Amino acid sequence: MESGSAGPSSPEPIVIDEEPEKPPSILAPRKGVDLVLEANDDWKIQEIGFDGVEKYLKPETFTDQVGKLARRVEWMKLVGSSTPYENAKVDQTEELDDEGVPSRKGEIGGTNVELVTPEAGPWSSVAKYLHESLSQLNVLLDDLSVMKNTDYMKALTVLDPITIAEPTPEHIHTMRGTQWIWKRRALQEAVQVLDIAQKQRQQALRNLGLSVDYIAHLQRTKFFEELKEMREIWRVRKTGDYVYGDLSYRIFGWKYDTPHLFDISRRSLSSKFETSDLSIIEVSVPKDLARRSMLVVKIVKDDIESGDLFRDPKSNDYAYSYKEVDAEKVKALHWKDSLKWAQNTLLLRDTFNTLCTDAIQLRNRLSIIRDNVLLIRLFDDYLLRFELQWFPFEAGQIHEEGDIYLNRVLREMIIGLQCTKFVRPQFFCSMPITHLPESLDLRGCGGFDARQIADRAVTPRSILDRMLDIASHRALVNMMTEVAELLCGSSVDPTIQYKWLHCGRDYSKMMFQVVSKDYDLYLSGHRMHHTFFASVSSDDITIETKDGMLIKCDRDSARVLYACQYCVCIYQVSMFTMVCRNQWITPFQTMYSNVYALDDKGNPAPNILLCNQAATRSILFKFHVGRDPEILVRRFVVNDKTAKPEEHPWKKLSYRKLYGATFCRKVDALLSFLRDC
Repeated sequence: MESGSAGPSSPEPIVIDEEPEKPPSILAPRKGVDLVLEANDDWKIQEIGFDGVEKYLKPETFTDQVGKLARRVEWMKLVGSSTPYENAKVDQTEELDDEGVPSRKGEIGGTNVELVTPEAGPWSSVAKYLHESLSQLNVLLDDLSVMKNTDYMKALTVLDPITIAEPTPEHIHTMRGTQWIWKRRALQEAVQVLDIAQKQRQQALRNLGLSVDYIAHLQRTKFFEELKEMREIWRVRKTGDYVYGDLSYRIFGWKYDTPHLFDISRRSLSSKFETSDLSIIEVSVPKDLARRSMLVVKIVKDDIESGDLFRDPKSNDYAYSYKEVDAEKVKALHWKDSLKWAQNTLLLRDTFNTLCTDAIQLRNRLSIIRDNVLLIRLFDDYLLRFELQWFPFEAGQIHEEGDIYLNRVLREMIIGLQCTKFVRPQFFCSMPITHLPESLDLRGCGGFDARQIADRAVTPRSILDRMLDIASHRALVNMMTEVAELLCGSSVDPTIQYKWLHCGRDYSKMMFQVVSKDYDLYLSGHRMHHTFFASVSSDDITIETKDGMLIKCDRDSARVLYACQYCVCIYQVSMFTMVCRNQWITPFQTMYSNVYALDDKGNPAPNILLCNQAATRSILFKFHVGRDPEILVRRFVVNDKTAKPEEHPWKKLSYRKLYGATFCRKVDALLSFLRDC
């Protein structure tokens, strides 16, 4: 045999000569056939999983190939379908029946004679029994060796069944009880073996006495389990031997952008890895995203007391640069935390850039951007402040600053914007067939022009515009709450209570209820519950009285408080009128009542004039907003034309010196005194 010349990558050919006894010369032609030995088949790919793992089909071995070829042989044709499988003696005298099957003369009752095993001498049966005994001994020795090398396997003792020709009932019960006892003991021994195995397994989980291959298998299994868990939340892709993921938060649009990719690798851990909480997966996020962020929204007032609206460049608070990030510390973090923080940083950074871009495009509001701080005018002397804060990429709790409500609303609006699909899919719709004239069909001279259609169209609003409206409403709601607390705390009589009827992002409504503590003593059957409302929008606050009159207060807290106190004065007038109508206690006649009256300075001052039934005294009550009522008394004037003013002067009474603790008791005491005088 000669080896032919071949390249470095090709297999070496083998030449078989016809005459090996005569070696060929150099110039003589070569004789023989070139044989090239190559591999049979490469391993074929059976399946590629979603995690990129390829599963191969194991090529067939020589035994498998021989078995495959043996299954193709038709043995029935070679042996014959009538050939018996038993090794019986062949009788030369047997004859074939009509169907070609040999008929034996020794058949009794239609059954064949018992087949005889061929004998190999007088000691054949002894050899057979010895062989079977040796086989059983070999099996027993194998079992003992396995049990000896395995800690949690143990040989059990089992009671052999007792066979008696004619057992008595007592013996049967005794045998059953004995069998139950032995079975229970066997189960107890099995439980002990399982307990030992459980202890051994727990010890194995602590990596005590495990082999290197088993530890590698556990690490590989845990890696694929965590990778599967990661794929349920994040986008993961495998290209060749490189596994990476995507940090982008956009549902619609481009995926796997290069600046937003993170690397995935398997961490090399020690044999004690299962006792620690460290993840087997190691991720490497982009350096510009390796920092924790927070977008703080706050409403501030532009005055001296508000302090510095911008951050001090020399201060170390929130001063954090991605160049100072330690890559090893980032990899040591758990992938759930690091990926969540990195994506949050990407989201807040893009959101802050969008807010700055929208603020520059606004025409009717002044905005300032400096040091990751955006200030934009809200209304009057209030500003809306956006600040992008950075923190180290470390585990720990970050204190949330600013207005928590505005922070959460901004976060919700950002997520809602990303989940909204603005491009509506195309579809066919049927148009109605109408016979209306053009004026009613909105296509003639009565139809809308382009500007009217544009005004009535719903145009999308930016996040900044909506945040300005929500922040304005938030500031006015806080203002209204402070006014309500001040009003309820300063007024003891009557008692004032408030509650929110509706709370929304751009509109809210509050209801005030004014009651008197002792009105039931005077008004049996009448429930004087006086209510008025406060409507809060994004632009102003409006007070609505019980009669439906609207009082515009704009955004002035003093005007809001004054309007609420005016509604309380109207309640006092109504309450005073109801008390005077009670004929059993204080029968007085109401001459006139005016809730829209003004005082000398032009301020609202509702008043009421009373007269007793004897027509001897006149009482005038003036209710000033925010002050005690003014009480004037004089003799009743029968004829205003003939009476002189100096003869019937008004005498002022002190409200605080009247008898009674509440307004109703003071009024009752005064009217009772002036009833008959």
